[in-house]
Amino acid sequence: MQITRQHSKLTALARIAPFLLIAACLAVLLVFVLLAQYAHPSSDDFCMAAGVNQHGLLDYLWRHYLEWSGRYSGNALYAIYPLMFDLFDGYKFIPVIVIVALFLATALLLSTLFKTRVYSRYVLLASLCFVCIYLLGMISPASGLYWMAGAFTYQAANVLVLVMLALMIHLADRQKHVKIVFSVIALLLLVVIIAIGTNETSMLAVTGAALLGFLIHLRSGWAVLKPWFVILVVTLICFAIVYFSPGNAIRAADFPLRHDLMRSINGSLSVGLKGLWIWISSPVLIISSVLATFAIARLYQDSGRTITVKRRHIVALVLFTLAIPFVFQFPAWWSMGGWPPARTLDAVYFLFLLSWFLTVGAVTLRYICADKCNLAMQPQHPLSVVVLLVLAGLFTAAVLQNKTYTQAETDLFHHAVPFDDYMNARYAVIEAAAANGRRYLVVPDYQREYPRSIYFNDIMRNPDHWRNVCYADYFGLERIRRQ
Repeated sequence: MQITRQHSKLTALARIAPFLLIAACLAVLLVFVLLAQYAHPSSDDFCMAAGVNQHGLLDYLWRHYLEWSGRYSGNALYAIYPLMFDLFDGYKFIPVIVIVALFLATALLLSTLFKTRVYSRYVLLASLCFVCIYLLGMISPASGLYWMAGAFTYQAANVLVLVMLALMIHLADRQKHVKIVFSVIALLLLVVIIAIGTNETSMLAVTGAALLGFLIHLRSGWAVLKPWFVILVVTLICFAIVYFSPGNAIRAADFPLRHDLMRSINGSLSVGLKGLWIWISSPVLIISSVLATFAIARLYQDSGRTITVKRRHIVALVLFTLAIPFVFQFPAWWSMGGWPPARTLDAVYFLFLLSWFLTVGAVTLRYICADKCNLAMQPQHPLSVVVLLVLAGLFTAAVLQNKTYTQAETDLFHHAVPFDDYMNARYAVIEAAAANGRRYLVVPDYQREYPRSIYFNDIMRNPDHWRNVCYADYFGLERIRRQ
């Protein structure tokens, strides 16, 4: 009887930890979702919307490819979205779409990797925490989450990378059982084609994954290798379409320090090292990495596959993870000659985070879960219960004190509403001016602190600035500027 009571108490205590993690993550997601109600379109959004209105969707996308950027699918995503949901009202749903998509894609990858149900509570909890950790590590949610162009260009790429990896694992599984794989290959090719055209960071990641898949199956015979060869060829074709876009050369002309090899190498190493230190020293990442060992152990116990991890796999993962901040920054330094935009750094951080937890998983599987029955990792084990509760409490405290979260919370309760009122008043002034036939408009400047979590950029005092030109084109004005 005494043993039964102790077991019941331990079981009850063990259930507290997941609820703490869920509560902490939901608090983060709730703040980010509520902030979206006060976000407003930025300059590139007006440029794209005005261009589509004037030239039509396909014609303008072709012009954009020739004159500005080779990101064919990234451009298409944020050009089509306003046509479907309206430029202004649709802004309120973008973070929700991104967060839900990241969550579902993470769950798909985890369930595929461990060959378990996608709706398993451990899969869902781990996916929720992963999305939360990523949002808290973003340098600029304003440009990477609340700015439509940034959200669809970079977050769509992140989602597609997760889906691509899940499909690659699924394809390899089906080939082992000599099953028909045409539908999987077709879907994988579609994901690859879209992912490469989102942004250059994703382009490199997808190309690297396609090449790795090809090399892994290189000695498996032509019947097995053929799908991976097709995937690699399609990947390289799409890579060329993006890389050799005429718009890239036109855009690069604005950066006089571009194509300086030593500057690019030094910049990638310097900024990459700073970014790496910031990421690995984050309390949220440190605590979640220890928590991840428990989640991985539990997922592996329910897993339908046996995973063999060798030392060389761990070494390769560690080296690749540490190289990510440097390698994936290089294209931005090479093309611009300066610091990558914050949204690019956040995309690099996503790849780092994914590789980091894959490395944690590999270490856990080799040294802790090799026999699938390590008692110390059982949820009801006394030591496990105590450690989990402590870690869950520390994770909650780290989340609530995280700089990104506290800034978002401050913006939500203090800065977002005044900014939203100001922007809505500006739209009313513009509508009144258009109704009265006024073609030149000067709008009041904003006098309060911007909500940095959602504010990306605005029109300038110079009416000839490209932001102002796009703004005026969209609203049917001749010129507009701030006071």
